[in-house]
Amino acid sequence: MNRREALKAAALAAMATTVASAYDEKLIVNRTKMKIADPKHPTKAELKHTPEITVGEKDAAGYTLVEVTVGQEGIIHPSKADHWIYEIELFADGKAVDKVSLEPVISRGYLGSRVKLDGIKTLTAVAKCNLHGDWESSVTLK
Repeated sequence: MNRREALKAAALAAMATTVASAYDEKLIVNRTKMKIADPKHPTKAELKHTPEITVGEKDAAGYTLVEVTVGQEGIIHPSKADHWIYEIELFADGKAVDKVSLEPVISRGYLGSRVKLDGIKTLTAVAKCNLHGDWESSVTLK
């Protein structure tokens, strides 16, 4: 086997492993855009699904650590085989900045990204629960 064939075989094997470990798309049963019914009095279920955005300090290169955790007020979303956050997206002034796909059980609803926030007014995160839909929250920057 020549080098080219070996690399091709290795790439195909890696792809097969990735596909085999991915979650079953049939488990994603709700893609509805959800929102808190009464923002002044959110329920525990609403808090559990709403992303919390934390903005850190700017580093020497001008990038700021932005962290998204799914769940608020100490109520963290579970990561079970049949109920988990399968994706989190981060936007800066409506422009896609980062996205993470998550596996059930072995990963939890979290995204961390270093972002240049110069001139950015709003950060928005969308957390996608396989059972309870897509939940969004935003923070306004100073």
